[in-house]
Parts: sequence; C-alpha cells; structure tokens
Amino acid sequence: MYSIDIDGCPDAELDFVIDLLTAERERRERASARFEKARLARSGKRDLRCPDCGETLRRDGKRGDGVVQYECPKCGRKFCDASNSSLSASKLPVGKIRSVVTMIAMDCPDWVVAEVAGVNIKTVQFWVDRCLDAAVAWSKEAKLSKHFWFDEMRFAPTRATGFEDGVWTTYAGKIAKDSYMEVAFDGRTGFCHVFYDKLGTPTRDMIAKAFEGRVVEGSKATHDGASSHNLLVKKMSLVDDWHKFVRGDKEYEDAMKLMSNCCSYLRHAFESHNGIKYTKLEAYGNWFLYRWMHVRKHGLKNTIEYLISRICGTRKSHGFDDYGEKDEI
Repeated sequence: MYSIDIDGCPDAELDFVIDLLTAERERRERASARFEKARLARSGKRDLRCPDCGETLRRDGKRGDGVVQYECPKCGRKFCDASNSSLSASKLPVGKIRSVVTMIAMDCPDWVVAEVAGVNIKTVQFWVDRCLDAAVAWSKEAKLSKHFWFDEMRFAPTRATGFEDGVWTTYAGKIAKDSYMEVAFDGRTGFCHVFYDKLGTPTRDMIAKAFEGRVVEGSKATHDGASSHNLLVKKMSLVDDWHKFVRGDKEYEDAMKLMSNCCSYLRHAFESHNGIKYTKLEAYGNWFLYRWMHVRKHGLKNTIEYLISRICGTRKSHGFDDYGEKDEI
C-alpha cells in the first residue's frame, strides 16, 4: 500500500495527480468497453455474416487490442463482433449506453436524457434512432398467426406548417391531412404500416398489399368489418371475426378492446412526441407498438433488457428515408 501525504501536497500537484488518475481510469474503461461491447454485439446478433457478400464469416484470430476478429472468405474483409452494429459508432461505455436507452424506453424527453446522462442532444438522438432501428427490425420479422387484430389508425401529421385552404400541410409543403397507419398484432408480434402514397382511407388493395408475407393463411382476424378489409380476408382465407362499430355496444367493445387500447396508447405516444418527421411516422409507430406489446407481456425491466440486446445486434440504420419522401434524419 502506498501512503501519500495529502495534507502537505500543494494544490497544483494534487490537481495534476487527479488528472493522471482520471485519464488512467478512462483509458481502462475504454479498454474494457471494447470487450463488453463485443460480447453484447455477439450475443445480440441473429447471424454472423458479411454485410456485403452475405457469406458466413470465419474466425481470424485477434486484433492487437485483444478483440476477436473475423474474415469474410469471399471478399477478404475483416470484422469484429461489434462491426456494422449500433455499438460500432459509439464511444460511450456500456453502462452509460444502458442508462441512455433505459431513459429513452421510459419516454424521457431528449433534453432530460442528455442532462442526466451527461451527454449532448445529438448523442441522445443517435440512440433514439437505434431504438427505432431495433423496432423496425422486430416488425419486419413479424408474421401474424393463429389470432390477430388489425385496424387503420387515423392521425394528423405531427409536424406541419399549418391549416391552409382546408388541409394540413407538412413542413415540406405536402398535403398531410388524414394520414392512415395500419396497426396489426397477435399475441407475440406486430407491425405498423403507414400509407404514404395516399391521403385518406386506404383502399382494399393497399391493405392487402401491406399484409403480404406478414400473415399466415387461415388465421383468425378480428377487425371492425370495414369493406376495405374484405380482400385481405378472402385472399388469405382468414377466419373472419368482424364486429361492426356501434357506440356503446358491449359485444363490439369486448371484441375490439385490445385494439382500442393499443390505438389509444399509440395516439397518446405520438402526441407526446411533437415534431416527428413525416418520413419517420412508421418507424415511430413500430417503436411504440414494440414497447406496448413487450411491457404488457414481460414488464418494463425485461423490455429494456430485450431492447438493449436488440440494439446491440441490429445493424444501423434501416434508412427511414425509404418510407415516403426523401428527408435527412
């Protein structure tokens, strides 16, 4: 054990020692963070393949810092566990990443997350987009089966220039009144799909197309009996469990209670996030649906753990500009 006479140490020397200790501590944290990030990315990845060729990677020893390295047998590119994952671009230690994601999952405003975690707003927004990435990946894997609910949710744009000539227009000048989003889920998974190509009620062909590859033929579908749903029910040979909307009707309210609760939650979540870009509506819808379904089934604590695992293993970014108009995120 070393003993230092702190009382007799001048302030300048004491500050110098503190700076040395702080720098050494940060160096060690960065070194250990590499291995912790690699472990999290490895455990969260669905498949260890080359992002360019799609070939299965093979192990290729270790880098100079001790991190496991992989090589693509086809193109020869080298990767580590965290390559092409959400962790590859972040310099934050794992503990701080976990704190930031936890606060985002609990719906804290960006400025609150930045203040509490001691990071800047851009860093918080980076991790918000990583949450969106994870939710989009989850929704793309969705294949509804057995018994599922679906309906169209109508909402006004969350970022608009104002109400002019009887219609809302987005900040980019496009008409955005009566935007519709398809909401569908079963007991395990679900997805949201925004109809960017048409304002107002979507057609039956648009609804049927939104479900292509996302529902098992012959499943039971609970819905409100809208005529635009008929093609989907017929095309997929679904068990048609429809209930016409009648205000105060107990049979309708019991059958559609889960969907009504979901849409109410989604609407409240959108209202709590004023300023969402139009091109991100679908991504945010999937994020809110992911959170609603997982918290109901697994609780908030487990939901956050699942989310962190998905973020660590999900490639960034899915490119939210693929939805609707081109826009910088």
